[in-house]
Amino acid sequence: MISRGSWRPVNDRSEWSGRRDAGRSHLKTARNACDVADESDDGRLVMQGAILAAIAYGDALTIKVAGIRNYADHQRLPSTVRHALGTAAPAAELARLSRLLARKDDSAYGHRFIPLRDARDALEKAEAFALWAEVELARA
Repeated sequence: MISRGSWRPVNDRSEWSGRRDAGRSHLKTARNACDVADESDDGRLVMQGAILAAIAYGDALTIKVAGIRNYADHQRLPSTVRHALGTAAPAAELARLSRLLARKDDSAYGHRFIPLRDARDALEKAEAFALWAEVELARA
């Protein structure tokens, strides 16, 4: 279930492209970190990059399509995307985004070791979300 969103209008809708570019950069950095990591390395930075990429892509979508941006709570980004895209927002993509965001605090602020396999899983989810978002951004 998607919770009620928290969003605000943006003053400059052209900022969507900067958010998309940030998403691309976060994905590239996460991929590069994953490529050089050893299985014994903490996957925290890869996971954080994947999550930040998904957030950036979510923001790009909501800004370009509806002129709104999520604020205050990243956990509510899926409902902001749903609000912006309406029925064009597939439940599978919103669920994928929710699963990524559920790991945000643990990966950014937690003390627990994150296995590289978990980080790779997050990166795959973020890449799939980004692929969908790129298509939606091209259509909008």
